[in-house]
Amino acid sequence: MSLSTRIRIFSLLFGLMAVGVVWYLRSTPPLNVLLITLDTTRADHLGCYGYSLAKTPVLDRLADRGVLFERAYAPVPLTLPSHASILTGLYPPEHGLHNNGQAALPQGIPTLATELQAAGYDTGAFVAAFVLDHKFGLQRGFETYNDDLSQADPSLEGHHQYRDGSFVVNASIAWLRSRTRKPFFCWVHLFDPHYPYLAHEDRFGDQFVERPYDAEIAYVDEQIDRLISSLEKSGDLDHTIIVVVGDHGESLGEHGELTHSMTVYDATLQVPLLITSLESSRPGHRVAEPVSLVDLAPTLLDRLGLRPLPNASGRSLSAALEGEPISALPCYAETDEPYHVGHWSPQRALITPQWKYIRSPQPELYDLKADPHELQNLAEEAPDQLQALEDELAAWEERMNQRLADNVALTEQERRTLSGLGYASYRESIGEDDRPLRDVKEMLPYFYKLNDADAMMDVGRYDLAEPVLREVLSADDHYFAAHGELGRCLLKLNNLPEAVQHLRRAMELDPGADRVQSMLGAALLMHGDYAGAIEALDMAIRLNPEMIENHFNLGMTLEKLDRTEEAVEQYNICLTQEPRFAPARERLNELAKKSTK
Repeated sequence: MSLSTRIRIFSLLFGLMAVGVVWYLRSTPPLNVLLITLDTTRADHLGCYGYSLAKTPVLDRLADRGVLFERAYAPVPLTLPSHASILTGLYPPEHGLHNNGQAALPQGIPTLATELQAAGYDTGAFVAAFVLDHKFGLQRGFETYNDDLSQADPSLEGHHQYRDGSFVVNASIAWLRSRTRKPFFCWVHLFDPHYPYLAHEDRFGDQFVERPYDAEIAYVDEQIDRLISSLEKSGDLDHTIIVVVGDHGESLGEHGELTHSMTVYDATLQVPLLITSLESSRPGHRVAEPVSLVDLAPTLLDRLGLRPLPNASGRSLSAALEGEPISALPCYAETDEPYHVGHWSPQRALITPQWKYIRSPQPELYDLKADPHELQNLAEEAPDQLQALEDELAAWEERMNQRLADNVALTEQERRTLSGLGYASYRESIGEDDRPLRDVKEMLPYFYKLNDADAMMDVGRYDLAEPVLREVLSADDHYFAAHGELGRCLLKLNNLPEAVQHLRRAMELDPGADRVQSMLGAALLMHGDYAGAIEALDMAIRLNPEMIENHFNLGMTLEKLDRTEEAVEQYNICLTQEPRFAPARERLNELAKKSTK
């Protein structure tokens, strides 16, 4: 056979192969993606991770059908920044979100949703808590972003407010049933395992009365069952990649922390990660190497044959989904929450297959293979290993392309929803202090004593709260929240001079604490220092013009100084903001009566 004949035959065969590949690609529908994020869920409380007390049959079946990552790490133990990392493939310094409620994801950063929407996917998100409200920037790329909290439990206040997982799943199922014939990307966020925990006795009897956190995870498992059953009935399940991942864990009292956000131990960072689809060639495969949640978006885009996210720090784990080995790379983690809570030192961590290094005033080094619960700090015993990891962490930070997040506008009600005690707990940058920052390990007991004192004041026991607050301040006189709360306590105990002293000290330490400034103005008014009250209330209004109480107290102060017209102006501002604000209406009526006499 001549060379030219062989070339023609080869060309014909190549052409037939190409046609076959094109036909196959056109006949194989694109895979759907169902991303289920479990808030506040630690890996070691699921059955598939070896927890014998778990009631998680649905999650366990997903693990049997797909791939389970034994050591998946959140990059931060907080909901908003961790979800931002899941969707962008970036660590918190790179996407700019370090904590909840302070800022929004920068506009120019692409996400898993923007990329899948551009590829022709229907995109819908169904979130359960205000910390993921659309104004924080994760809504980009989602045609539907369902963050409606009208069904939230009204008895829950502040950042604990959320809607039950059943409502979230109902909304997502309705969307899935009504969507177009495109492939879909559906993100479902379930907040139920977050504190406060419910034992769900209506479903489980007394099974979880002593373990309500486990009850919440069991309840979430039931909701996931409903969601997957809906996909099965619609025929979409066979063409859907299902990802179940925790955004961060929960300490449950380990290392002195009751919940999460203040430390970077595995209890708050190690989360479940399951990736399941019928196309998986290795069902039941378990991956032992540490991986980060920043790897999730790159993995899904790679699996779908789409272009990677530009500049993502995460890597594709597709090889692991095929049962192939992956390289062991370090994982970065951080929390700035100790600084925002008490101006204590933030924490940074680097995790390798064997070691975890935590940078803090009292550095920590753990051999995770020998000591998985991080009980023996080897920092003094292995200084060379400690220094090597510090050098690696510093080099890691140097390589990061750090960004500032976008500003976000919050209403007064939204600020109250997020802010707990009402302190600003935020500065332009960490490190502006002129003193060494305290280690959160030392200060956690006092953080919880402050919470105990608040609970005492909530039930009117200011007499019991006062000595507790003084004990806290004896441990750290720079703890701004403790000064503010002691000032509030002393106001109720009619110790006005000392209340003013502590409120002023709180504002020195935390100048953005608008509600502390409001209390200071009220205290000065009660103390008869009208000039001081006007100055304090003017500042409070500048900090937060939406707080009606500031305008009302300023009006009352102006009345004391016979500046009636200015007082009327403040009362009218109150009614402009809230027409049903009765105290302002009463004062205006009283002043009107005086003017007619």
